[in-house]
Amino acid sequence: MPFMRFLALILIVAVFCLALVFTYQNKDQLASLTFGSRTTGPIPIFIIILGSFLLGVIFTSVIGIIEGMKMRVGNTRLKRRIKKLQAEVDAMRNLPLSGSPDEVRLPHELDDEDSAL
Repeated sequence: MPFMRFLALILIVAVFCLALVFTYQNKDQLASLTFGSRTTGPIPIFIIILGSFLLGVIFTSVIGIIEGMKMRVGNTRLKRRIKKLQAEVDAMRNLPLSGSPDEVRLPHELDDEDSAL
């Protein structure tokens, strides 16, 4: 795990350095943006490109957070189901080996009858 953090740190530093070089080399290039009927004044190109990159990072981060939350909720639901099924298996292991099938009732069958009362 520490290797992955180190690799991520190197990647972040490399991207930051590349952004600085890009900014320095394109500081004099100007462009204006038009969106619908609105037009901006001259803006340095590096601000436009780095701004769109930042918006992309934010957008994908939000999507990643939402997907992560969905997975956590799903995992919690599945863990609850595993506990319930494990309890049922444990209860079935404690059933007697002999006896008529009418006498043997599973724990979930008892719960269904008790809830009807």
